Amino acid sequence: MILAFAHPGIVVPDLDQAIAFYVKAFGFRLLSDQEGWESSPETDRAIGCPNSACRGAMLAGHNCYIELFEYRSPAQTALPPGRFLAHEPGIRHIAFYVDDVRTEYERILEAGALPLGVLVEGGTVVYCRDPFGNIIELAEIPNPRENPTELPGVDRLGDFTG
Repeated sequence: MILAFAHPGIVVPDLDQAIAFYVKAFGFRLLSDQEGWESSPETDRAIGCPNSACRGAMLAGHNCYIELFEYRSPAQTALPPGRFLAHEPGIRHIAFYVDDVRTEYERILEAGALPLGVLVEGGTVVYCRDPFGNIIELAEIPNPRENPTELPGVDRLGDFTG
């Protein structure tokens, strides 16, 4: 039985900077900075990544968790996320509902986010990047059916009842 969506995992080049950004920009709190491993054949087998070593952290905020990893090995082979735009294959962005897109966009930029999209007049959505190039969507709730309180088991934001 599936219990719940757990978290996105985001690989970053600087764990401390990533923690500071997500705490300042989105109000997450640090649950643990002991999520990493080194010289763990069991973990290597479980994640399908030989000779892996990393530092990690789990953050909690609003109605979700975010897991952050800074890998020391193996060497990375992919382009950094800052080179990709929204149309590339794969998980391309994380999204947060906000009450005022313009105000939150300006605040997030001041917290260290990088502009990507432009907030158009009357717009209710905009994309930016975290300091490492990962795309973040800020959006006002587009219609009543997409309000998080309409998800099964959620009767109000921040309270899971089922």
